[in-house]
Amino acid sequence: MKNHQSACFFLVFLTGAMLYGVNALRNSTAAARELAVQTLADAETAEQEAQLAEIQLKALDAKTADLRVVYTEWKPHFESCRSPQDAEQRIAEAIRETDVFLISQKFEAKEVDRGAAISDALVADLVVEDDYSKALNWLGRLEESIPNSRITKCQIERGDRGNDIHLVVQLQIPILKS
Repeated sequence: MKNHQSACFFLVFLTGAMLYGVNALRNSTAAARELAVQTLADAETAEQEAQLAEIQLKALDAKTADLRVVYTEWKPHFESCRSPQDAEQRIAEAIRETDVFLISQKFEAKEVDRGAAISDALVADLVVEDDYSKALNWLGRLEESIPNSRITKCQIERGDRGNDIHLVVQLQIPILKS
């Protein structure tokens, strides 16, 4: 009887261990299934967010296309004046090319807007006295050679001799931060 009881006890124990194992396996399978469903839902949500972000990017891209074109056109002009010395050099070249009679020139670096990408500017005060057409053509070529400049003051008066004019120009050239 002892063998019979041992065998029964062993079978009951084996059946209990099998039930416990099956239950543990079923629980882990259910947990894995829930995790798979949650992961699938998260993946679908992430995919929808990615599609939404892509649509927003395309909309922003379409909205800013003209602005980016203008930016790429103007960027070289602003990059050519990284320091006040570069801007002074550009003005000196414009004066040398047209050979106008420059009475005086004064350069001063000023802070225009603190914290902006273009916070500094070179302010050039130029006084020219020369032939009317030569001086005005020089002013036009100056604007053409330094297109990112801004004329903040321009006074034209009669010169000392016949067809001469006295031209007082204040020019502001933005200096791009490095």
